[in-house]
Amino acid sequence: MAAPWNVNIHYDATIDRCVPPDAASVLDVGCGDGFLAARLARRVPRVVAVDVDAPVLQRARERFPDAPVEWLHGDVLTMDGLGRFDAVVSNAALHHLPDTRAALRRLRSLVAPGGTLAVGALARPGWRHLPWAVRSFVATGAMLLVRTKWEHTAPIVWPPRDDVRTLRRHVAEELPGATVRLLMMGRVLISWRAPS
Repeated sequence: MAAPWNVNIHYDATIDRCVPPDAASVLDVGCGDGFLAARLARRVPRVVAVDVDAPVLQRARERFPDAPVEWLHGDVLTMDGLGRFDAVVSNAALHHLPDTRAALRRLRSLVAPGGTLAVGALARPGWRHLPWAVRSFVATGAMLLVRTKWEHTAPIVWPPRDDVRTLRRHVAEELPGATVRLLMMGRVLISWRAPS
């Protein structure tokens, strides 16, 4: 049986590569069905996965019963006692949070000095990003010809609140020095290194 595939799962590998090989702790924000957290737990000693949706979090626990992941139910924006992590990651969850700038500020606060933040995000294309949107649409269609899309169980928020230009502005304001890269299939990768 083929492994589950969708665009979010496809980009788990990209986010995984952003986590340094010597990271000892990772926080997965908005972990959803748990694929990224379980993947990271294969090589990172401590993985904490947080989601506000209790049923989807329970399904993640059941899907990966042997993964050494600390599954936590709660709202990352208001949770106390999380501490700081060598890496904070999130895939397709940023647009679920009510305020992008506040969310980026909160994620930044959870990264240890010298640590990494890697966020796979969704953003609407503006006029200048229409070529990217068209290429993404074609790339997604091509993938769906060769892969069967697995439907995740997490809630869907569509369309994304921010367009690419607005998202870039928020990132520049909250994460100085961060990079914002447009990926195929309609995803954006935000990566940032905290000052040591």
